[in-house]
Amino acid sequence: MDFYKRKQKWKYALFIVAVIISSLSIYLTRSLENSLEESINSLSQSIETLKQNEKTLEREESENMANFAKAIQHLNNMNPEIEGDFSFSMEIVKQNVHIPLILIDECHDILQTRNLGIQEDINNNPEKKKEFILKELELMKNVGDSIFIDVFGEKQRLYYKNSAILDQTSEMHEFTLEKQKFTKEILDEMKWYPYYQFVFILLFVLLAYFIFNAARKSEQNQVWAGMAKETAHQIGTPLSSLMAWVELLKQKEENKSMIIEMEKDLKRLEIITERFSKIGSKTELTEENLESIINDSVSYMEKRFSKKIKFLQKISLIRKNVKLNKVLIIWVIENICKNAADAMKGEGSISISCSEKDNEIQIQISDTGGGIDKSIIRSIFMPGITSKKRGWGLGLSLVKRIIEDYHKGKIYVKSSNKDEGTTFCILLPK
Repeated sequence: MDFYKRKQKWKYALFIVAVIISSLSIYLTRSLENSLEESINSLSQSIETLKQNEKTLEREESENMANFAKAIQHLNNMNPEIEGDFSFSMEIVKQNVHIPLILIDECHDILQTRNLGIQEDINNNPEKKKEFILKELELMKNVGDSIFIDVFGEKQRLYYKNSAILDQTSEMHEFTLEKQKFTKEILDEMKWYPYYQFVFILLFVLLAYFIFNAARKSEQNQVWAGMAKETAHQIGTPLSSLMAWVELLKQKEENKSMIIEMEKDLKRLEIITERFSKIGSKTELTEENLESIINDSVSYMEKRFSKKIKFLQKISLIRKNVKLNKVLIIWVIENICKNAADAMKGEGSISISCSEKDNEIQIQISDTGGGIDKSIIRSIFMPGITSKKRGWGLGLSLVKRIIEDYHKGKIYVKSSNKDEGTTFCILLPK
């Protein structure tokens, strides 16, 4: 019993470890999520700053182009014969070293270009240079802006587009937005990672549990079968010798009454040997009269149990013949009744009822003992579990194996308490 308690403690310990691992995983993932959220907040601030810078640069360049247009108009409209102050206008024109622009007249002839970034090989080739400027002009018409300049009644037009600095700021703004979006997607996915991990750990633990449980059960079956066959073999040797001695005793008439009882016990030993030999072997089920089996078992136990124990029977079967193994079913009934007699300390009553229920035969065995300890009632059918001071705790484990593995039935404790005793319920398929 201590072994199973320790085993239960190990199960709880492993479960706690699994919970700790899952909790730690969730904690670490949450920490990483918080770091990512801080990064997203930082990116949001950077995006806001870049957005403001972009708007500021855009506004400044528009103002610069407006001033540039006014300066060009002022310079072109000045009378060269009259001296005037044109230094301020010249300074404004000179200050534009970043914004690309093209000035054309009413006939769409190009009057002036600035900051187009023309390469040297193109600049040295007049045809290529003209072609390049015309392409830039088309681009400015599509994506840029323009300002009209009045020069002595002639309508000139100034086309311009964003400077390289403004374009880089815009690209950086878009790039940062994409990074923010990507980081948010990762963050949204990461929120589910701990739960995925928990599910994977749980599935792995369940798989490992079923594999090891199956391996342990197979090993237990081999141990049970080996132990049972070895027991049958060990009993068989002295049994043969005792049978020979009984034959010798039969030769004397005065031993007749003693020999009858000895033969009964020898017959009993033969049955026990047969029981053990069947454990681990392929069990054959045959049509047997269940009522007769119960009656014979009760008749045998009445003579060998305490005289203060009364047996009560209530059998109501329409179909008395059931497919089962007679030797093993008798073992089941006697084993439960023996436990009941021990629980009642040799005084009380044992009730055996048998009835049909749907497609099953229901056998109930009740006693008037003190009930099963609540701490072991759920594991009463496990090997080694017993409420007795002496005993291996193997009887009910064998009973469960006989009913469930060999007969494909079911056995369970229907009720157990101190005042009303214990009731075992056996269900056998018809």
